[in-house]
Amino acid sequence: MDLVIDGGQTGVRLGLASGGRILEVHERPGLSYAEGSPVEAVWSRIGDGWGELDTVCLGLTTILDDPEGLAARLLPTARRVLVTTDVVTSHAGAFSGGPGVVLAAGTGAIALGVSAGAGSRPPVVRQVDGWGFLYGDAGGGYWIGRRGLEAAARGFDGRAPDGPLTRRAHEVFGDLSELPARLYLAPDGVAQVAGFALHVFEVAREDRTGDAARAIVGEAAQELAATVAAAARALPGTAEVPVAWTGRLLREPALRAAFEAELTRLFPRARPRPPDGDGLAGAARLAAAAEPGPYETMIRTVRR
Repeated sequence: MDLVIDGGQTGVRLGLASGGRILEVHERPGLSYAEGSPVEAVWSRIGDGWGELDTVCLGLTTILDDPEGLAARLLPTARRVLVTTDVVTSHAGAFSGGPGVVLAAGTGAIALGVSAGAGSRPPVVRQVDGWGFLYGDAGGGYWIGRRGLEAAARGFDGRAPDGPLTRRAHEVFGDLSELPARLYLAPDGVAQVAGFALHVFEVAREDRTGDAARAIVGEAAQELAATVAAAARALPGTAEVPVAWTGRLLREPALRAAFEAELTRLFPRARPRPPDGDGLAGAARLAAAAEPGPYETMIRTVRR
């Protein structure tokens, strides 16, 4: 039996798997850099009591301060521990280990392109963005939520007209003059800001005066398309490049339509397609594989 983990900032999913197939799923709270030690945060989500395991595969959005220490904690009950990022597990799930570009778009945003390889030449692997909420993840949920709150603050201050985003922020958070204390001191401040992206989408859809919200959605689509196009251009060859995405963000129809249109403009050889599976399915696939395949340089493997 394998234990596989899809660890994001919005939520953490743990699955028991066998032969690459998920048998059961458990939900845990998302990971936050404000919690202190990332390893302790991850360990608190995993816990013990899973029984004897063959492989534990972790696909994480967070940067670990002591990955070897985390693996050491898991090795007493597992023969092998695989530690990687959530975009690797997303790619393995989306393409069943085959070539293509996956966009993992949730709280953050990151793309991973992997070529098929040819003859003795290894596959080309190209990661784009995923720089985190401080200076990257362009077009992701936090990026959209932050832009929405920025517009709300401008309206609240009088630096811009008081529009629907200001009113929506007041409905969601209460007195906006108290919002800094609520967000900057909260351990889940990033998740709260990212959660406001859903309200940006709603205002863009439903409010006739929501031009600022619609502009944010359009700019997010451009950023996400630029991220995917950069990964796709790095792959050799002139054939069509499959593109899939995982995460909740592109479930928003307006964002997805604008993203696909912009991607076609930037990289006409892109061929969007539904993913075979999500990041948890990808983690299960990697756990069941004897070798990491094209992801070798992106997976830390520790054996008992």
